Amino acid sequence: MLKVFVKYSKLFLIGILIFIVYSSFIKKPSYSSQVSFYTNYSESKTLSSISFISSFTQAQSDDLGFSISDYVVSDKILESLVEKEYDIDNSKTTLVEYWGKDYKKIISINPIATIKKINMMSRLGTNLSVEERKIVFAKESLKNSIIYSEDRKSSLHTISVLANNPKLSRDITSQIYQSILSYSNEVTNIKAKEKKDFIQDRLFEINQDLEKSENDRRLFLEKNKNINFSPSLILQKERLERNIGLYSELYVSLSDQLEIAKIDEKDNTSSIFLLDAPNTSPYKPSKGFFESIFIVLSILFMICVVFEAFKNRNQLFI
Repeated sequence: MLKVFVKYSKLFLIGILIFIVYSSFIKKPSYSSQVSFYTNYSESKTLSSISFISSFTQAQSDDLGFSISDYVVSDKILESLVEKEYDIDNSKTTLVEYWGKDYKKIISINPIATIKKINMMSRLGTNLSVEERKIVFAKESLKNSIIYSEDRKSSLHTISVLANNPKLSRDITSQIYQSILSYSNEVTNIKAKEKKDFIQDRLFEINQDLEKSENDRRLFLEKNKNINFSPSLILQKERLERNIGLYSELYVSLSDQLEIAKIDEKDNTSSIFLLDAPNTSPYKPSKGFFESIFIVLSILFMICVVFEAFKNRNQLFI
């Protein structure tokens, strides 16, 4: 192994020099901004101590009603972000114009990026206009710039955005967080409206049943004056009163739920709790210099070993 390293030492030095030149002079600087927040905030909403079904309808869980990991790469947020104007290099422009202008540039120094771009361009329809191609390219660039992670134990979510401009990176991160807040409120309000409409319908039905039970008891009492002397009549009366009590409790409970649903429908608060506001990291998003050099040397070394093994393959089987 040492002989291989000595034999190809010039290759290793050339590789290190190429890496230094690329990282220092050719590769565009990259900046990372991130935001972190919890989604496990909850509160109890109970208006009546009689509400015995509140545990099933009032409890708020950690589930926002949607997946953040899916949302941050969805067309809903990507399209809104690329079409929004940002202050880039002292001028207002959209990501469609800022990133989309490079949609024709296929070849780059990074071979992986080149392969990805060729693959993406080959999948595009031929009937797309120039503007549509710019939008697609800007959305793909933004999608590849977003890094999402979640700690399932603590419900801590972290979103990072890579960009070649520190302010742009921070602004996009801030917009993503605001979009998540807005969508979370939107989902909550829509679900609350659906719940309110359902409860109103059910409340109307319960009210009718309650009125019917009360009328049945009134008619029963009017027809039967000597109830105390008949066990059968006493039993019928208890059944009627039991129904009235049940419908009364249901009516009170549903009335509580209706008020809560009305509050939730107009509620702009969120179960999302911000931990670290969007900020630009003081560290480069890439690996450190010595770590990168070690990786480059390791890759070159493995290539040389494989090459030597292939070249001397006949001697290995003698």
